[in-house]
Amino acid sequence: MKKIISAIAIGAMVAGGAFAELKVSLNYRNGAELFKYVDKGMDGRTTDDYGNTYVDSGYNNNGSTTTFFNLTGWNSGKDSLGLTASGDIFTVKATLQPTIASNNIIFHIFDASAKLLDDNLTLEAGWNGDGIQGFRVNKFSNDGNEEGKVGETFKLGSLFTGSIGLCANNQISFNTGRNFFARADYRINVVDGVTVNVAGNLMFDREWDTSSEKNDGNLDWSIFIDPKINDVLNAELFVKSGRVGKAGTDKVSKFVTGGYVSPKMVPLLKDSAIGGSVVILDGKLLEYNADWRFRFDVSSDLMVTYFGKFAKLSSKDNYYQPVDGAAVGALAGLTGFNSSQALWNMINVRYKINSRFTGIFTIGELTDLDDGFHLGRQSADGTQLYAYPHVQIYASKSATVQLGAVAAFGGIGAHEDANKDIDVIINIPVMFRIKM
Repeated sequence: MKKIISAIAIGAMVAGGAFAELKVSLNYRNGAELFKYVDKGMDGRTTDDYGNTYVDSGYNNNGSTTTFFNLTGWNSGKDSLGLTASGDIFTVKATLQPTIASNNIIFHIFDASAKLLDDNLTLEAGWNGDGIQGFRVNKFSNDGNEEGKVGETFKLGSLFTGSIGLCANNQISFNTGRNFFARADYRINVVDGVTVNVAGNLMFDREWDTSSEKNDGNLDWSIFIDPKINDVLNAELFVKSGRVGKAGTDKVSKFVTGGYVSPKMVPLLKDSAIGGSVVILDGKLLEYNADWRFRFDVSSDLMVTYFGKFAKLSSKDNYYQPVDGAAVGALAGLTGFNSSQALWNMINVRYKINSRFTGIFTIGELTDLDDGFHLGRQSADGTQLYAYPHVQIYASKSATVQLGAVAAFGGIGAHEDANKDIDVIINIPVMFRIKM
């Protein structure tokens, strides 16, 4: 660790002499569950054929568990330390991230970019673990350091675990994998106040997880066209393509394409996105998705953000795992479910009480709308629902303490043929965050 810190310090001094501006960023979080009660009914029991609960199952005879003071139970996302050095032309960015699995520190982001032709042309290349995604509700995800657990848990695109349509408008990645990339972005000034950005991206199918390298020998590409009319609208049209398959096997073509629009002419809607995407695999329409996001600045102290998404598989091919469930699962501990179509909605209300306290109420749901064809299922799993009232205490501009209580329920309205009990989870979490 000392060697790494020393290397960063030396790099900062060198970069400080070569670049006009040097920035260091820190994103740290630590979350605990003070109390958690889980009751999954019959679904949570581990029993023999006579109904006797195994001693080591972790559940009592009612299928429930209770835990206290789980000091790592509420973490979400990754801690990181970043360094950005920028000048008139060149910018270099590096972000380091600890990994518990391999007990070391890895590069999460390392890229270099150059702006040319009066800043109209941008060339960029490197390694990226987050990707480049537009049409985010940025103020919401940044305000109060709430991204991760409470923020935009589903990005634009798919709901299905493992889908190549996850994060559909991520310019330099399919799904959410880490990989090498190269890109060029050129801004065309059409007339005063009207511009069109055209970006071409290459994605090199050579990526690392926390412990190993994966390389299937694929080279993927994407093209993004983003027209912008000042104070009227921003729009985005895109297509991403490549090959799917392990090295040495027959590979099939993949396409993710779609578009989004953000109207700017309505003063109340500071951040919004409406649109959708489709996934085409081996010439077949595999899935399509619709997204809608709105942020309402009701007053200087009150902000309401609404997220919605519909996703549907249009093929019977058993290509994906269950619905991701992250919108509810990451926050409340509920799990995903097998489904061919699902609906997600989330509303977050933030009210600034004073400079030190902000009150927040978040409610979200994920509903199984299955018509029965996926994996031979014949009945729906109902709705997962959670409510999370909490307060943020600003110890400083960059440090917050988050306190609240979560009530979550799964299997609401499930069809009787699903033979499913309603899951109940009660959680009292606390999270400390520093973001600077």
